[in-house]
Amino acid sequence: MKAINWRDEFSVGVEEMDRQHKKLLAMINKLIEEQHTLTDPQTIAELLDGMVDYAQEHFRAEEYLMAEYGYDRKDRQEKQHKEFLDKTYSFMSASEVGPNILSVALLDYLSSWLINHILTEDMQYKEFFRGKGLS
Repeated sequence: MKAINWRDEFSVGVEEMDRQHKKLLAMINKLIEEQHTLTDPQTIAELLDGMVDYAQEHFRAEEYLMAEYGYDRKDRQEKQHKEFLDKTYSFMSASEVGPNILSVALLDYLSSWLINHILTEDMQYKEFFRGKGLS
């Protein structure tokens, strides 16, 4: 699996959300990089925990903006955020992080979910927030 490079098409038009999305991509890329090296399981666990913690922080910030501006798809976003966290935790607790390796399935899930979520769900709020003067 190759690292994911940020592209302009990923921009949702809200600078803070783009910054947070870039950080999540960087964290996933770090996990992808670690996949190819023999890494201490504790290090892998710490990287995954950090990525999940940051994802929760990002989701809270995104959901706050949606509530503050009255975004009508907020409930759908919250549901998808919860599903992402639940699935990620189930990967982690099902010993998908083995000794010295990261599961390809977990990495595929993390990277494809984030890209698909940004390009489909988050893009839907781009014009909404632009109309509210948020950038």
